Amino acid sequence: MDALEFSERLRGVLSDAREEATRLQHEHVGTEHLLLALLRDGERPDGRSPSPAIVVLDLLGVDRQKMKHVIEQTVLRGRVPTEREQVGYTSRAKAVLELAMAEARVLKHDHVGTEHLLLGLAREERGVAAQILLDQGVTTEKVRAEVAKVR
Repeated sequence: MDALEFSERLRGVLSDAREEATRLQHEHVGTEHLLLALLRDGERPDGRSPSPAIVVLDLLGVDRQKMKHVIEQTVLRGRVPTEREQVGYTSRAKAVLELAMAEARVLKHDHVGTEHLLLGLAREERGVAAQILLDQGVTTEKVRAEVAKVR
């Protein structure tokens, strides 16, 4: 099967995740940074329509501000990385991206988007983001059902 490309929106979220990791003084991008970046995408005042992941979270009744606050309170600040250090992905974050690609394939979508990233975060189950999503009542099954409606 051909490799699926990440949507422009998802590439922006991944870039934002690196910024979130740097802001929190972390040396790696983890699932919590991916989720923060997804939530950040829903706060843009640029007039763009909300991303599919934001639409799904809203349909599930998630209080996005509360979720962001919980993440901010859960993760500890790290040390300031040096400029030369590259902020890489944790093994869990890499697994989330693999799961997102798998979800896009299963759903027969032609690209990997924010909705697939949200599915990957929920499916990973053990990372910080998965626990926070689960605490908010966001399960893989619920996300999958809403993604089907949104698409």
